[in-house]
Amino acid sequence: MIGKDAGKSFAYILGVYLGDGAVTKWNAPGKTERLMFRLNTIDQDFAEATKAALQELSDYTISLSCHAVAKSKKPNFALALGDRQLCERLIAETDKKRIIPPYVWDWTRENKLAFIVGLMDSEGYVASNSNHTGRRFYMGFKSCDLWVPDFVRLLQSVGIQVGKIGVEKPRFSGYKTPVRFAIKMQSWIDSGARFNIARKQGRVDEWAATVPDPRGYRFRVKLTPETTCTDP
Repeated sequence: MIGKDAGKSFAYILGVYLGDGAVTKWNAPGKTERLMFRLNTIDQDFAEATKAALQELSDYTISLSCHAVAKSKKPNFALALGDRQLCERLIAETDKKRIIPPYVWDWTRENKLAFIVGLMDSEGYVASNSNHTGRRFYMGFKSCDLWVPDFVRLLQSVGIQVGKIGVEKPRFSGYKTPVRFAIKMQSWIDSGARFNIARKQGRVDEWAATVPDPRGYRFRVKLTPETTCTDP
């Protein structure tokens, strides 16, 4: 099921769509215009988790391919699904990715977490720093979307604690304003949330397995990974 009465699979896909996912138009000579759900990522496990969730929602064929990218050591995994009904629902219920649908607040805690993981797989980060306690990773979220304050409230509703929301200067004139905030790693772990992306979850697991050094609790936070936000 999709929408208000959805299960975990749709909840995850909704998060992915608001993050790195997209719906595009595809035209072929002599055929009706099609809507395609697409995801491009360097993480094969992210693509496969998205494919598995989509298979629970659609009977249409899902394409997943891998190709090299110029000037990059990592290949790109490209996923595509031509299910018009699903695409139209995603577009309409998010107002073209401008809002988190109101019904998300009425979902079960399990579904909320699935949605959160979809967004965090997309735009969340687990980066390294020079933490004097020996716990060398920190996590957070960065986006240019207007629904970020609502996402913060949703995180808090399942017990995930966040830091102050910071506003950064757009990279170029005319670009959207990036917004970022830190997420307290222990609260993420305690909530039961887990990334589907192994390279991110592996850092969380390493952080959790590290005993803090009592000699120092201050740390220097580096700049978060760069996010470039252009006008749609």
